[in-house]
Amino acid sequence: MKKCIFGLFLLFGASFQSLALELVTARVTVLEPTYLPGKITFQIDKSTSQCPAGTWIQWSKNEENNKAVYATLLAALSSQNRINLYFDESDTKCKASYLHILRN
Repeated sequence: MKKCIFGLFLLFGASFQSLALELVTARVTVLEPTYLPGKITFQIDKSTSQCPAGTWIQWSKNEENNKAVYATLLAALSSQNRINLYFDESDTKCKASYLHILRN
């Protein structure tokens, strides 16, 4: 019985993928609108584990989301407010997953 319960816990635990995120707090330095509404590219003043400062960061969700994120990034750039950017821990393409704008 104990082996069966242990096996179920092991199987149950292995069925969930770990989604670790990397957080970077930075300022937007360049915002590239050329590829809107399909994609946004921008640069920040801090490095991530995979992307040195000044690397082009990508944001590419659906068109409506891209427009909202572009407006948020433009507000952050204009006001020099910091943003929190979240990247999947396994990211190798400098593609951000979540975004928050912060108050100065």
